[in-house]
Amino acid sequence: MTRTQRPRGSARPRGAADEALKSANQSMFDDFLPHLIAQLAYQLNNDLVEKLRREGINVTRWRILAVLAMGDGITINEIIDRAMMQQSALSRALMNMEKEDYVRRVLRRDDARYVEVFLTDKGRTLFNSLNILVRRRQQRLLKGFTPQELTTAFAMIRRMSRNMTR
Repeated sequence: MTRTQRPRGSARPRGAADEALKSANQSMFDDFLPHLIAQLAYQLNNDLVEKLRREGINVTRWRILAVLAMGDGITINEIIDRAMMQQSALSRALMNMEKEDYVRRVLRRDDARYVEVFLTDKGRTLFNSLNILVRRRQQRLLKGFTPQELTTAFAMIRRMSRNMTR
């Protein structure tokens, strides 16, 4: 018998054996927190993309609106940090959003090296309408959690994030 031939009855396992292997591989990922976090982020992002698309906006623009709604008059670098974006993507989006009257950029009064970005009334109205959708999505995500579980979950996620920045 040659190396490439198999004895009778030794064909590659199928069916139940394949399912057992799949299950074993899946359980390895179920116990790997970075995978679970990435999986949840992927699910959330896909859900958000779909909801925003129906409203005619993309995730990049949503992040900019959300960051500015929490306190506008901030610099490009602050938006990059808070929205977790690359400068090139942010610059293009801001340029288009300014043309569409969602944001305005102004040189900082005390230091013209910095540009501050503000929401316009039109931008704030868009954020407010989209924020309703996003809050519903968060309610769906957190459904069934007790107040104590929510407090613990948020504290744990913040702690993990801090651990990664040290």
